Order: sequence, then structure tokens, then C-alpha cells
Amino acid sequence: MQADIDIASFLTSFSIGFCYLNEETFAYNKLIEKWFFEQGITPTDLSVRLRKWAADGDFLQRMDGFLWEGRLLAEPHGFAWLVFPWETKESHVATEYEHLYAELKSVFAAAYDEIFVTDGEGYTVRVNGACERNYGLTAEQMVGKHVTELVAQGIFSPSATLDVIKQRKQINLVQQTQNGRRLLVTATPVFTQDGQLIRVVSNSRDITELLNLREQLDQLQERVETYEETLQLREEASGIKLTVRSSSMLAVLSKIEKVAKVDSTVLLLGESGVGKTHLARYLHNMSPRKQEPFLSVNCSALPESLIESELFGYERGAFSGAHEKGKKGLFEAANGGTLFLDEIGELPLSMQAKLLNVLQEKQFFRIGGTTPIQVDVRIVAATNQDLKKKVEEKTFRNDLYYRLNVIPITIPPLRERQEDIVPLAIRFLEEFKETYGIEKKLSYTAAEELRRAQWPGNIRELRNFLERIVVTADEDVITAEHITRALYDDEEAPSPEPEEGMTLKDQLERYEGQIIRRAYEECGSTYKLAEMLGISQSSAMRKVNKYVKEL
Repeated sequence: MQADIDIASFLTSFSIGFCYLNEETFAYNKLIEKWFFEQGITPTDLSVRLRKWAADGDFLQRMDGFLWEGRLLAEPHGFAWLVFPWETKESHVATEYEHLYAELKSVFAAAYDEIFVTDGEGYTVRVNGACERNYGLTAEQMVGKHVTELVAQGIFSPSATLDVIKQRKQINLVQQTQNGRRLLVTATPVFTQDGQLIRVVSNSRDITELLNLREQLDQLQERVETYEETLQLREEASGIKLTVRSSSMLAVLSKIEKVAKVDSTVLLLGESGVGKTHLARYLHNMSPRKQEPFLSVNCSALPESLIESELFGYERGAFSGAHEKGKKGLFEAANGGTLFLDEIGELPLSMQAKLLNVLQEKQFFRIGGTTPIQVDVRIVAATNQDLKKKVEEKTFRNDLYYRLNVIPITIPPLRERQEDIVPLAIRFLEEFKETYGIEKKLSYTAAEELRRAQWPGNIRELRNFLERIVVTADEDVITAEHITRALYDDEEAPSPEPEEGMTLKDQLERYEGQIIRRAYEECGSTYKLAEMLGISQSSAMRKVNKYVKEL
């Protein structure tokens, strides 16, 4: 419809087209009819186009030889457009201005962070694509609305723009959006030379994932503190030093604590050196028998002729060379407490029957004795062998196997719980400092070499390995070079061989990691590393972050 306002007629006399539109009205002067409607463009088409420009914040446009300049009006609320024939306006608007505007518009649209612009009163003038992503609304749904309306609708809260208008200074705050995002908002006022506030420009960065990560880290820290407190309580209750970080070993400790409350026979399974004796003592110290004796015997270390007398004792005169007063066996000496039978798979068949009788009847005879001796002993056995296979091979009694295998607990090898390797190494270095008065530190690269080694001898091998380095190394800091040199006994490192179960990519990464760690320890910086290896510094930084700083 034609606008019935004086300004429209006034502008017509100066050959300036005029449009005004809001949510309900589209008004224009006669020049708009002449220039556009008489040329086939309908009022509806033009209205849609102008609203789209306004929603996109495009208030300077060229169309069909005319230049359109728009403004957001607070009173009356809506948008006003002035239209000039291009050849008339060209003298007033420099071409550079048009190019600059196009460049700024491109930068505005390409910005990943949110840019939210209002006028000095708080009406939305322009938003970029990040706003649509953060708020779940299109630009058309936000442009022209006052920020108080957006807050009332729950689009976001609080509004930094309102604080800027009130305090007339830059404001920083964290904002919550309707779709659950959290934004770090910096709102900056724009003033004219006479101090009038004409714009508020808000730049917002989505920090949702960062805050979620911080919450996860806080939760992890709480779990670590809880774990350390629990571990300390375990050590205080058992009197045993525990160095455990892996989930698999924490599960083993929990199971041991549970079975320690009862007298069931426990069978510890695992490779040599995984700490079976240490855990057997921990089980005893966590049990009601902790005030009673804990005795252990390695069944593979005793000659077959002495095993019976060691386990069950003998009466005086039982055999040639026997003590004149006789001797208690380990079962009798451990009465009321715990007897740990290590390497039970090495026990001769002749002794297996007598051991089975003790487990079942709770009594035995000394060698040469005729009076049964009653005992109350908890049995904890351990082996690194496959007892089922020995049963099949007829080298281990089937009935004894089932009598021992009441509660089997498998202790994983060190290579399957890499989280424990470095803490164990640090603990051993502290022990060597107390024993030998020699203090050594472990570098990051050395720790990584330790963590990646296989350790077929498990904890025992790791401890002996570090003791050798502590005693022989002159330097105060143990480096990756010390580790690799000791691993290969000062010989040339073996050439890479295909490893079963590892892809070519995995094997290449393994050896690349060794090269990067050694070179970085020598260089000390990614710049020198890149120069040494003939790679770019950015590549050197990525490799250091991957292979060195992942501890």
C-alpha cells in the first residue's frame, strides 16, 4: 500500500525511493511503484527480499541499477530503506567503500566465533552464522528483536548486551543457551565522538566442550584422590607397600581383600616375577590371622629328600643325622597363621598325597611319629605353570588340584598393566636411594622406554634392571639412552623383526617413537630435532607430543 507519511512525499521530490516495513506493514512511496512495480516486481516479492536483507544484516545493496541503504528503527519499530539510482548515488559513495563493506561482510560471515550486534538500545542489528548454530534460530528470527525479548523467550541468559548498556563498559560473562551450549561472551560498546552509544558488539566462543572436559578432569582428580586415600588405608591396614595404578591390579587387590576374610584356600596364578609372594603376604595381613605367623616355602628350591621334613618335621632319631630333639615342620610352625606354598606345581607326587591329607583332615604325622598333630593353617599356593595340563600329563594329582583351586586369582604380567611400570620404577629408585645413598631421577623419555619394554621377568626383572643402572650410571638423571643400552647389554640394538600380532603401522610407530625419544632427549627442543632429522618443525612438534609428552 502507499505510505501516508510526509517523509515519503518529501523524499519523492528529491528522486529518492523510500520503504518502511515491520512485521505487519509494508509501506513505500510513488518512486518505488514507478521503479519496480511497473517493471513487473510485485510488492510481495520486494517485501520478502527486503526482509531477507534485513535478517542477514545486509543494509547496503545494489539491485537493477539502484542502491538500497537500510536502517533499523527503534520508534516506530521496523526497517527503513532509502533507494537511489546508482548513477546519482555513485558520486556520494566511493567504490572503495563498497569493496570494504563486501570484505567486512565476508569476514563477518566466515567468523567461526559468534558475532552478535545490537544498536545502542539493544535491538538486534546483525548476527552471523555461529549465532544460528549456538541458539538454534535463523537470523530472520533474531534480527530486529530486543535482547530482553530473546532472554524472556529463554534463547539465552544472561545478556551481556544489557549489562553493557547499563554499565557502558566491556563485559565478560558465561552465557547459557536454550540448546544447552555454554558461551564465553565478550560484549564491547561502540560510542560516537560525543559519547553516544550506537552499537554493542558481542563476540562469543562456545566453551561447552572445554567446560565438560574440566568437569571430567575434576571428577578424575576426585577419583585419584579417593584412590590414593584408599591405597593409603590399604597400606596402613596391611603394612604392605602397594604400588598399583592399573584397573586390572586394583581388581586383584579388591578380590584378595574379599577372600582374606575367610579361610578358603587361594591359588595365585601368574608368570614368574609378577609379585605372587608379595600379594600372598598382603592377603595374610588383611585377614583375621594377621597377628599369627606367615611362613613361605618354594617347593622347587628344596631337594625331594628334604621336602617332607621341611613341611611336616620329624621326631628325634627319625633318620640318620636328625636333630636329637626332633624338629617342627612348616605346617606346625605356621599353626594359626598362613603357609604360602610357592611353585606348588613342582611338588613331587609322593608329597602331593600327604599335602592333600593335611588339607582335608587338618592333621599330619611327623616323620617317625605315631601321634597325629592337629593344625589350623590357611594355605595359599602359587604357580606359574598350567596345573590343568600337568593333571592331564599325570604329573599333578587331580584331587589336589581341585582342593587347591578353590579361589583362583590370576595376576596379570607387567606388560599388560603398563600404568604400573613407571610408578614401580619411581618406588624402586626411592628404595635404592635409602639402601645405597645414591639418588637418581628418571627422565620422561626414559620412563617411556621403560613403559614400552616387554619385561618378560616382570617386576623382579624391572627392579634388578634399575638397580644395575643406579649402581653403574655416572649421571644423576637416567635417560632413554641408559635404558636402551642396558636393555641390550651395551650391544648394538637388534634390527627390527616382524612381531606377531602387530600390524606394519604399529611396528613402524614403535620404532619411530624410539628414534624420536632418543633424538629429543639429545636435542632438547623441537627446532633442533627438526634440523637433526630433516623434518619440518611442525612435524617435529606433532611427533614429540605423540611419543614424548604422552606420559
